[in-house]
Amino acid sequence: MSSEFWCVIPAAGVGKRMESAIPKQYLQLHGKTVLEHTLACFLEHPASAGVVVVVSAEDEYWADLAPLYQANAVYQAIGGKERADSVLNGLQYLQTELGLAAN
Repeated sequence: MSSEFWCVIPAAGVGKRMESAIPKQYLQLHGKTVLEHTLACFLEHPASAGVVVVVSAEDEYWADLAPLYQANAVYQAIGGKERADSVLNGLQYLQTELGLAAN
């Protein structure tokens, strides 16, 4: 059995309850966005095979971050109406685009 894992990061929210002009995953925390800190945690893990970041179809921020991760196994999927839909889209991306099965 392989000890590697893939991670799906649901980052398609708009942060309505937070009432911020910027979605919370793109807010700065110590010079990096919250999403960058999250990606670093998973990409630096020795058993991490890669990450699927699930963003909104209207996301205007991911395009600025994505080039920073071209050398890593970081992929993008489009989010759904609710968080559960976004996670499902990320899992389906792993299966259809990368040929992996979710356990």
